[in-house]
Amino acid sequence: MTSSNPPRKHHFAPVFYLNRWTGPDGRLEQYDRPFGNAVKRRRVFPVGTGYEDSLYSMPGLSPDLAQQVEERFMQQVDHKAAGVLALLESGQMPRTSNDRSSWSRFMQSLQLRTPADIAGIKARTRADWVINQPEIQAAYEEMVRREGDPETFEEYMTARDPEIVEQIAMQIAAVLIDNPTMGEFFNNMRWGVVDVAASNLSLLVSDWCVDQVSGLRDPQAFIHLPIGPKRLFVAANDPGTIDTLRQAPARELVMRRNLTTVALARRYVWATDRRQEAFIHANFGSVARPTLGERLADLGTTVA
Repeated sequence: MTSSNPPRKHHFAPVFYLNRWTGPDGRLEQYDRPFGNAVKRRRVFPVGTGYEDSLYSMPGLSPDLAQQVEERFMQQVDHKAAGVLALLESGQMPRTSNDRSSWSRFMQSLQLRTPADIAGIKARTRADWVINQPEIQAAYEEMVRREGDPETFEEYMTARDPEIVEQIAMQIAAVLIDNPTMGEFFNNMRWGVVDVAASNLSLLVSDWCVDQVSGLRDPQAFIHLPIGPKRLFVAANDPGTIDTLRQAPARELVMRRNLTTVALARRYVWATDRRQEAFIHANFGSVARPTLGERLADLGTTVA
């Protein structure tokens, strides 16, 4: 894609990642909840699922600039992570700081880039915009407003760019994904891949596939992500955690991980085949997960 032909399908479930779950026909099973709680199944190509049109666009800008978060940020995040995933699959751990940071950034992105989370960031940005109005209004009146200008800062900015809050929200999303503090913390954890080939069940994947056990400062905390039907990536504060997971019965580990994957799904679950269809129907979205905007609101934190 070029700026003259910007991408419209913005994948929150990257194609290179979902490719790991495809069968000989190049497709995977998609379980979807398009309306209400009814789960529908369809066999699809990775490029045809896990996306939303113009999800990361910045409305109000020219076509080439409107897609800059997708073209210049998200696609770069995925491109670099694809190289690291190939390393992990070959049995190697990424050793350079660039490779580790690329994978950390990708893991962070998976927790912030779904439609629900992007909507949550936008909603929180709008709320913060209103909260911050008194201070902004005072500064506007003192330093910016001239004769003939609107009375309020909000009217002034809306007249200049009606989509300003949407644009700011997408910039904030990129900043949160590229958060250096979180990235450094994640980089310094111990990394490993747990092979679950001994299980007769395969790992599933969903639109919420990164799971964190305990707060990151807890010595026993760890984060895990399926990176294929038979591989689980793990980052832990204690290297013994990874050893413990490797020694666990593979089928039991897969079942526990799949329950989390399916229960926290909002709209999509993907699988290599249909063998776990009843399990997916029974557990799809059974645990409510707040969006980032909702989590920030609970903490009383602003993003704008």
